[in-house]
Amino acid sequence: MLSKVLLTTGGTGGHIFPAVAVAEEIRETFPDCEIVFAGGEYGPERDIVTKAGINFKSFPARGVLGRGIRSLGSICWMGKSFIQSIIYLRSFKPEVVIGFGGYAGFMPVMAARLLKIPIAVHEQNSLPGVTNRILGKKADRIFLSFPDKNKLFNAESTVVTGNPVRKNLIEKNVKEALISSQSKRLLVVGGSQGAKAINDAILRCLKELKVLDIEIWHQTGKADFERVRQIYEKEYPDARVEAFIDDMDEAYGFASLVVCRAGATTLAELCVTGKPSILIPFPYATHNHQMTNAKYLEQLGAALVLDQSYLQEVNAARVIGDLLSMPDKLRKMSQAAIKQGRPDAAKVIVEELVKIKKTKGNA
Repeated sequence: MLSKVLLTTGGTGGHIFPAVAVAEEIRETFPDCEIVFAGGEYGPERDIVTKAGINFKSFPARGVLGRGIRSLGSICWMGKSFIQSIIYLRSFKPEVVIGFGGYAGFMPVMAARLLKIPIAVHEQNSLPGVTNRILGKKADRIFLSFPDKNKLFNAESTVVTGNPVRKNLIEKNVKEALISSQSKRLLVVGGSQGAKAINDAILRCLKELKVLDIEIWHQTGKADFERVRQIYEKEYPDARVEAFIDDMDEAYGFASLVVCRAGATTLAELCVTGKPSILIPFPYATHNHQMTNAKYLEQLGAALVLDQSYLQEVNAARVIGDLLSMPDKLRKMSQAAIKQGRPDAAKVIVEELVKIKKTKGNA
């Protein structure tokens, strides 16, 4: 069993939500386990984690890559984070520490390694980020969402688990995905912070979508909400428009087709819920990993990929309308997504953490 675990990451929902999913699985499997989530002071992780009822511990952390002269200050912050991590870990004494990528989770895992606490990392993307590339060389276990085609990690320590998704999504019956393919319901999601390029692509074709009698639920992101809401109010008043969707299980249950980014967590949710999708990868993601993620799902027949560079030239209404007018096509895409889904990812990870504790732990 597990009695004390520290999970760490931060920055974006793509890192945070898989960690929360694993924390929920630990809590369900070992109700007496003390779980702490360590993250940055200024990211969204504090709000997300505390809403999930998980204890949160903040450490000072800022990204280093791509910050120019500001990276010198970031290095100082990281050093401070390392020292605070050592002090906290000596006090908390976790049996295992697991990181989910992102700069906020780097130093707590490094500190755990120094203190000889068993460590694991989970990589959400097909192309691992810098944090996990470094930590993966020192980790007792590396959990991957995609096969390690580039052989970046020690095969003996690697387990392909898939990407953990939140329990409430898994509990939705995947039969809903097949039923919803009969309707014309479009879910538009630009990630946890929205995406102006996706918002604009949909707004340009609202009149055409209205003619097609498509129900729309659109997550805009907080920064773009008021602008998008006002346009919908004039041109498509029946649409449901929100800055952020709290209840994603309801949103996926609503959708016949999803237009979204291609972050690994989003793709995992699409697969578990069996949702056909039009993917518009974020072009500035590190190593262009979203495009790699998206192409992987497209090759499986579960998604259609549109390059953001060409959105101005693409008739989005036609692409959306064509797919929604072909229920058999949507059904096949849904089935392809479900085959790729790994609803047991969090459970497998927790089982492996128990093994790490038994073989490597100091408990």
